[in-house]
Amino acid sequence: MATKTILEFDIVFDTDYVWGDAETADVMDLQNLATHEVGHGPGLGDVYQSAAYQETMYGYSYVGKTRKRDLYIDDKTGIPKFYGAA
Repeated sequence: MATKTILEFDIVFDTDYVWGDAETADVMDLQNLATHEVGHGPGLGDVYQSAAYQETMYGYSYVGKTRKRDLYIDDKTGIPKFYGAA
């Protein structure tokens, strides 16, 4: 029986990058990427359409990017599609 209950998920950050606060250093922004990766836990997938470049679930990032530290428009509407409105 499917309950749509998340019991656990793991996130692994690639050690090929230097992680930290990109507002103060030239690094991959941990909060930016953690927000994206946490979105995969409840079922959101990566999006690759160039028009969606502002979405947290956009599948590309780069050193110094901090814009996606919180959810954007489609990110916020995606979860209720899986689990229903609160």
